[in-house]
Parts: sequence; C-alpha cells; structure tokens
Amino acid sequence: MKSKDVLFFLSLILFTSCESDENNTQTDEDGIITGLQTKTFSHDNVNRNYFIYIPNSYDSEIDYPLMFLFHGFGGIASQFMNTADMRDLAESKNFIVVYPQGLDLAGTGSHWNCSNPSADNKSDVDDIGFIENLIDQLLIDYPVIDNKRIYSAGYSNGGFMSYYLACNSKKFAAIGSVAGTMLDDSYQSCNAQYPTAMINIHGTDDFDVPYVGNSYYPSIPDLVDWWKNFNNTTNEDLLTNQDGTIEQYIYYDDAGDRFVEHIKIIGGGHYWDDKLNYEAKNTSGLIWEFVSNFDIDGVIN
Repeated sequence: MKSKDVLFFLSLILFTSCESDENNTQTDEDGIITGLQTKTFSHDNVNRNYFIYIPNSYDSEIDYPLMFLFHGFGGIASQFMNTADMRDLAESKNFIVVYPQGLDLAGTGSHWNCSNPSADNKSDVDDIGFIENLIDQLLIDYPVIDNKRIYSAGYSNGGFMSYYLACNSKKFAAIGSVAGTMLDDSYQSCNAQYPTAMINIHGTDDFDVPYVGNSYYPSIPDLVDWWKNFNNTTNEDLLTNQDGTIEQYIYYDDAGDRFVEHIKIIGGGHYWDDKLNYEAKNTSGLIWEFVSNFDIDGVIN
C-alpha cells in the first residue's frame, strides 16, 4: 500500500471511529461547538488530523487550560483516546483536550519525531512545528484558552514527544510521560529555558522502554535525576500503596514546591493503564492532578 493510501485509510479510521461522538456535539450561544470533534490542520502542505474535546459545560467567561495527549508508535488517536480518556476530567475540571495523530512511517505505523533533526528521528516530519503552529491556531479558534496553562502527556513514543516539547518549546508549563523516556539526543542536549514540571509513570518490567535504560535511552532513575536537578528539587519524599506495588517519589524545592514526581509501578509493563488505582486516581487522573498545579511561571498559588 502506498504512503498516501495509508494516510487516507488512517484518516478514514479516525473520522469513522468518532461519528457517533460528533453526532452528540452541541453549539453554544457564541457558536462554539462542544463535545468531540475531528479536525484537520495543514502543516508543511500536509493535512494533519486531530481530535479536540470541548467540555459541554463550556463557559466563555472562564479560562481553559489546554491538554495534549500523544499516542505511542503505531498508535491511532481514536484508540488512544479510549485508553487515555480525559473527557470526563475535562468536563469536571474545565479544560480542553487534544489528541493529535502522528503521520504514517512508510506503511509501518504512525510516529512522533522527538529529537532535533538527526538519525534519532524516524523521519523528516516536523512534528514540533506542527504542534506549535496548531497551538497558535487553537488560541485563535478558542480565545478562552489560557496560553500559560498548556500541558502535554504521552504514552511510549508520545512520552518521548512530551519530553522533546519540554526541552525545545516555550509553550508548555508541565508534561507527563507514561512508559516513555528521552532519546539520547534530547537527554544530552535538552534546551529547556525555565523550570518545567514533570511527572513520569513507568513500570519496572517494561521491556520496550527498559526501566534500567539501554544504549539508546537513559535509565528512568537517571532521567528523573536530570529533571530533579534541572528544576532544583533535591528534596525527596517516598510514598507507597498498601501492597507495595506502587512507589511515588516526590521531589520538591526548598520552598516546598513539587516540580517532579515519579510513579514506579513494580512489575508494570509497557502500557498506559487507566485501570490503575492509586490514591483513588487512575493514570489520567494522576497526570492531570499533577500538571494542573502549574502555569508557565511555575506553581499556581
């Protein structure tokens, strides 16, 4: 199957899978369509697909944070949206959520480029430019978006993408990663300009992105140490659940601000699990609870 055919087929899946949700959209008095929509955005002369969920409780008088969620390698945004579903949270916590679709990689699956142009990337697609330009367009389309409260989280390759955005974009206040890490290029040359909050959730039995690292990726403890030191959060607390299968490492500065968290899933594999239950929150809930404490200037007081 040719690349263009694959992209067409992928787009068909994206639009077909959400048909029932789009039939449930509403239009408010300001003409804003709420609920789930599929949209396209042209970047580098390529139409890029994404889902956007506008809470049905939309109120033009309040500001809304913006949350990006990135699928893993070979992933389809519609499927990932069901795995990492933040729509109910968006309703109850008043934020807008976007699930972008990565482009197909020569028929082998969708991907995100999460390194500066180098052999570490899977293609020459400008994914960071796509996301930054999409943000600019969303700020026009939805003036209620708070441009100081833009967040990113991702699974696997999507987690790599979140780290890359934190290192190379000035638009994100906080990020999360599940079963993801940093490519060596990003790890060695991260260009983050200001303290950026980070939560990492990773299983110790992840064989795709090993917890102990390998020749391509740093270990998760080394990655956490990098962000801990970068954010000057050298103080540490350790909490565990009752049966000892989850360890939560909290890193905070001398003012008590928690800029870095690591949730270690003992025996956990390579997945985003919204059936996880820690402190009465699943994976999506843990990530939102963490990132929503921050804006681009730091901790929200």
